Amino acid sequence: MATDVPRRRIRFAAGDLPEQLAAFAARWPDAVAGAGGDAFVAPGGIARLRLPFVVAAAVAGEPASAYAARAAAGPEPGLQVVLLLRAGAMALGGWLDGELIAHKAMRKYVVRGQGHAQPTHRRTKGKSRYGARLRLQNWRRLLTATSERLHELWQQSGPPRRVFWSAPVRVWVDLLAAAPPPPFGRDDPALRRLPLHVHRPDFAELQRVRGWLEHGELELPA
Repeated sequence: MATDVPRRRIRFAAGDLPEQLAAFAARWPDAVAGAGGDAFVAPGGIARLRLPFVVAAAVAGEPASAYAARAAAGPEPGLQVVLLLRAGAMALGGWLDGELIAHKAMRKYVVRGQGHAQPTHRRTKGKSRYGARLRLQNWRRLLTATSERLHELWQQSGPPRRVFWSAPVRVWVDLLAAAPPPPFGRDDPALRRLPLHVHRPDFAELQRVRGWLEHGELELPA
């Protein structure tokens, strides 16, 4: 997007995508999808339409009009998963064809009195006392429970088309090394990290994040 052009932002729901896309393509017929396939950009970056994350991605270089002709409105069919993970808290939800079919939120005592997560603190300190060992045990239990819940969802509905996730890098590494490991690897093509600030995971935050995923955004010249 051109940085020297005053602009305004307009959010829209996935169900309104055909109307918004048709209007965008009519005004900027040369707009094409960017390399990631998640947005259409007009020549010179004067305008941009970001697709809702829950819909099918475009092909890099695809004209907006071509995408509009082939893509249906609403979430792409199949299972989509949202996973929010922080030290001491997890929220997980599965949406099948856009409908919530499973969700779980959990919390464990893993944060020290000074606000430091015990797994991180342990790497920089000496031997831990009982409280520290308890926090580490709780952290391992939370990772195990998260992985087991993911496996249950995979078994219930099959591998998902998308896994939208948010976690600090260290926490994500710990999850991938959990016992049992999650039903995906580090380079699974279904994984997509959320470009969104996430608060402490719980069911309300899970719903808020899903609502954000179901909306696209227009960036237009003011």
